[in-house]
Amino acid sequence: MAELACSAVVFDCDGTLIDSEQTWLDLMAQLLAERKLRADQVSSMRGVTAAEAAARLAAVTGERKDELCKEIDRRYSEALTSITQPLPGVLELLSSLDDVVPTAVATNGRRADVEAMLGRVGVAKHMRHLLTIDEVECGKPEPDLYIRACAAMGHRPSVVVAFEDSAVGARAAHDAGCRVVGLGDEVPDELVVARATNLADVRFDASRRTFTV
Repeated sequence: MAELACSAVVFDCDGTLIDSEQTWLDLMAQLLAERKLRADQVSSMRGVTAAEAAARLAAVTGERKDELCKEIDRRYSEALTSITQPLPGVLELLSSLDDVVPTAVATNGRRADVEAMLGRVGVAKHMRHLLTIDEVECGKPEPDLYIRACAAMGHRPSVVVAFEDSAVGARAAHDAGCRVVGLGDEVPDELVVARATNLADVRFDASRRTFTV
């Protein structure tokens, strides 16, 4: 087990707080199948923005990138409405952080989608800040979202713990200077200081402001 003291916390959204990542991957699989492209390309779409996914598809199919991005955004927004619960352990962990350390969500998702989803599953009330792809020029794996999140919370990245479940997100947090806890088995070892299966395996000691992972 690892112990991590912190002054602030940033959470990824898709696959960390909410199982929206599978919804995204299902959509990517549908788009590939509709275009008769190889299904094994789905995993490479994990954690990328809608714009990046559209660019990759357009490069192969010759479709207009902007129109394809709009289609992806529309279909993903529709699919997200079916999500009504957070992942296991999320609400319990967030409740232990309330009024102890500042919290933020940093996500490649669109603000309107994320705000609606976090509100629907009961997460929004626990978060002080939300940073989305709509607020930065470059999403993950660039560090912009994490740099902005740390600034919003008023803390240096070096005292911030980030929870991420994808290599793309972990790279962004790591390069911003945060200490990264990798969830699941998709995050490379060199980007993390600790690992957990999911947030149900993480405990927070409010008196010491310390995570046990």
